[in-house]
Amino acid sequence: MNLLPDITFDYDRYWQSVHTYNQWFIKLRNFAVIMLVLFLISISFLFQIKLNTLQIFGITGTTVFIFFYNQYFNFYISKNDGESLKTYALQYSLLQIIFDLISLSFIVYLTGGIEAPLFLFFIFHMIIGSIILPDKIIYAIAFILVSIFSTLSLLEYNYVIPHQSLKGFYRNSFFQDPNFLFGFLFTFSVMLFVSIYLTKKIVGDLYNREKELKDALEELNQAEASKQKYIIAVVHELKSPIAAATSYLELVTGGFVGKISNDVDDKVNKAKIRLNEAIENINNILHVSKFKLLNRIEKEQIDLNLLISEIVEKSASLIQKKNLNLQLNDKLKNRYKIQADRLLMHLAFSNLISNAIKYSSKNGTVVIDLTELKEDIKIIIADDGIGIPPNELSKIFEDYYRASNAKKNKIEGTGTGLSVVRQIISAHSGTLTVNSPSYLSKPNKPGTSFTVILKNG
Repeated sequence: MNLLPDITFDYDRYWQSVHTYNQWFIKLRNFAVIMLVLFLISISFLFQIKLNTLQIFGITGTTVFIFFYNQYFNFYISKNDGESLKTYALQYSLLQIIFDLISLSFIVYLTGGIEAPLFLFFIFHMIIGSIILPDKIIYAIAFILVSIFSTLSLLEYNYVIPHQSLKGFYRNSFFQDPNFLFGFLFTFSVMLFVSIYLTKKIVGDLYNREKELKDALEELNQAEASKQKYIIAVVHELKSPIAAATSYLELVTGGFVGKISNDVDDKVNKAKIRLNEAIENINNILHVSKFKLLNRIEKEQIDLNLLISEIVEKSASLIQKKNLNLQLNDKLKNRYKIQADRLLMHLAFSNLISNAIKYSSKNGTVVIDLTELKEDIKIIIADDGIGIPPNELSKIFEDYYRASNAKKNKIEGTGTGLSVVRQIISAHSGTLTVNSPSYLSKPNKPGTSFTVILKNG
């Protein structure tokens, strides 16, 4: 018999949910055993309610029964995992519900039947069962439960079986009142079936909504994958002619096409440098696209101080042009190396440092601090530039988002950099946070600071 609900679509999550509910059942049952023991101990002494022999032995026996079958389920549920979890989790849930309903029915009978408030606990099992069991099974369980409860009540009403009451707890007896009896049974039945229906409806709507969101996410991921594949294909096409042009320039500078003047040689070498930079940028784009497409990281030992020093050195001309005071403060006690993808990490810090330089005014200050935490390395890149409006800080890592003041100052950018930087840092189990104003802030220059925390070693 198929025990899977029709609305199930993510089976791995479903099995995990069922396993979680099974553990809930066990914990709640442990609590129930404790409460039953306290009930037996306290009812005579605190409430002056006397139980007859059948009630004492019946409730005691049921408590012992609950304790032992709970230990059985706890042992087997904790023992089974993986594929066995998928095979037996739902069966264990169904068996637990059946055993609990049998035990609860007996306790309800011993504590007054329709006069006992414990009948409300039946609804808990119906709600949980509605979440994990198919419609036919949970409705069948509810029908059987109502039938058994009604039969017991009618047998008590006709004195076929003795009515068990908590003497001293009730002032009046209702089990022989036909109006109360049929009104109670009708209300109880409606409560059970309406609880099941509402739970099924709510859970079904939530499952359908989750499925829609999951399908939409898959479509977005597929679209992103297609985009990255397209970028890789286009960039590869761009790389070939640039590489060919570089080769031709090397023929010129190598003297293979005849002697050229020093002035021409200087211009050709500069062009060759720019083309090599273009090839490097293309390789970076390819690497990032493959990272986004495959989520692949090629880790190696990286000297973080050396990596950042190289980035700063490459930015020397722009730093000099803006007359910036750039400070690299290495506060690490040792030459720490981190396990990371060199190219991705270079892209991340190059983006953060170039942003600090780009958004700083002339004669501004940029400070890069490397400090050692207990098990991590903290890198702070701060500037006294235009900063980020406080109400936009939460959006700054979104794709294609650019701060309003950056647009106002007509500073070039696409808004994709910080989003990629955060993805790279997260892929290395690190964190990236932003603050504005920074600790370098000045009047009309709030500045920005980015803090990166990476695992040491």
